[in-house]
Amino acid sequence: MLRPDVVEYLKENLKSYPVEVLRKQLADEGVSDQDFTDSLAVALRAPTTVSKTIPAKRKTSLAAIAFLCVGVAIILSIGFYALSQKPKLSRGEGNTENPSGESGFIGHAGWIVRLPKDYVGVSDFRDAARQHQVVYFCKKGTDPTNFVNEGLFGQLGIVKLEVLPTQFPNNPTGIANLSRMAAGKYKNAGEKFTMKNMQVATLPGVSVTVLSPFPRAEAFVLGQDHMYFFSAGQEDDIWRDIVLSLRDAHTEN
Repeated sequence: MLRPDVVEYLKENLKSYPVEVLRKQLADEGVSDQDFTDSLAVALRAPTTVSKTIPAKRKTSLAAIAFLCVGVAIILSIGFYALSQKPKLSRGEGNTENPSGESGFIGHAGWIVRLPKDYVGVSDFRDAARQHQVVYFCKKGTDPTNFVNEGLFGQLGIVKLEVLPTQFPNNPTGIANLSRMAAGKYKNAGEKFTMKNMQVATLPGVSVTVLSPFPRAEAFVLGQDHMYFFSAGQEDDIWRDIVLSLRDAHTEN
């Protein structure tokens, strides 16, 4: 059953929290799965607005889980800057293609990712200073409204990348500290996961497979000055092609 109060709540929070986190949060408050699904469908179609207040009970609950779901920005203690208006995504910025048909994406800080065939990067920034870049790598023609629903990333082949300044040094100590903090995030969320070290060219990183309750693939990669946080529905060829193609201008020779 459609619930207007749930629709409004989802419209306010879909840009800041994954759908499955909101689903669990509202389920704890007595919203049935069917009510959530019906209300979500309307919220995704409706114009997004930002309210200055959140009902007291839900605001408190979201604050308690904020560290668990906004990801690497909170891990790095630099905060998560939620957009105050509908994202202004750019399909052209950063995308390159050479005569052979190969394409890539050049990030704002000079990093580069090679893209699979028929893929583009759709870019946005979380802050006015343009230090926290978010890019959705997707097939050409993908509806950008799907970017707010991470549950669709797997079936649509979407890979999300967040790039932001890092507080972890690009060395074994830095990756060890990052691994501990990342593991704590998943454990505190009650998620089952596996974690292993990875290497992307000269860059060290951590690869995470979340098994439940919201299966997904994630990776943290440390550059000289930036942290790269990838997320997708699963670890497949598209995921590997994009993640392993990352090159950091500040660390590559």
